[in-house]
Amino acid sequence: MQQFSYAKTLLLHWGISIEDIPTSDIKQKKEADFLVKFDNAVVLIEEKTKGDDPTYLTQRTEELERGEIHSKTLPTSRNETLSGLVRDASHQLRSSSEKHHDFRLMWFTATGAHAEGKYEQFITTLYGRTNIMEMNADQHRCCYYFRNADFFRRAEVIDGAIVAYTDGKRLSAKLCLNSLSPRYEALKRSAVVKPFGTAVEDPSAQEADGTAFILDGDLDRKNEAALLAYLQNKYKTAPLMNIDLACTYASIRLSQKEP
Repeated sequence: MQQFSYAKTLLLHWGISIEDIPTSDIKQKKEADFLVKFDNAVVLIEEKTKGDDPTYLTQRTEELERGEIHSKTLPTSRNETLSGLVRDASHQLRSSSEKHHDFRLMWFTATGAHAEGKYEQFITTLYGRTNIMEMNADQHRCCYYFRNADFFRRAEVIDGAIVAYTDGKRLSAKLCLNSLSPRYEALKRSAVVKPFGTAVEDPSAQEADGTAFILDGDLDRKNEAALLAYLQNKYKTAPLMNIDLACTYASIRLSQKEP
């Protein structure tokens, strides 16, 4: 059975032209999913969806049926399973690269009970981002490329990602620009950006308006003290510390009263 396509549903809703890319040869070489035309910009798109693990859903259901409160915490930090989806998408986009196109994007949709948490995890995995607190400041700033980032690893192939999550019948989507891609400036100025309005994540723009840091040094991403010292020197700040947040969910089953 063909998997439901969130990408195709939203793009067609916007009136954007889509062409399916069929499997190309007898060896069943994996291709990207679509060629999409945003006005005069042609984009290769590979779509991935991440739902709930069936084993986890069974456990959750059993707890709820026993009348227990079920809780789940998703750290909004790098996730290697999601990184594997980026790797696979990169291979498929590269496989279809002989087709005429201007840009290459991955589309990721998170679904299920903790869709928004998986959405945040995925964006963090792309950007290697964390939150940075400055001493005596009353708010934190996002820092891009603080950790190992799939946008860094795949910069030659993936120009950005459309990242979405479901909430009931609603689909929320954001365009995440890969500021390390050699086509970043062209994508930023292209018609691809227009349908997303303000739902665009752009590290360079956020750095320019003072709401984010970019760690662009060639440093060991496991040495947090050295990374923080680099940022402090680059931005001339007070001492810094990094904080990784999390999404926590709690569920309880309510009995339905007889009418």
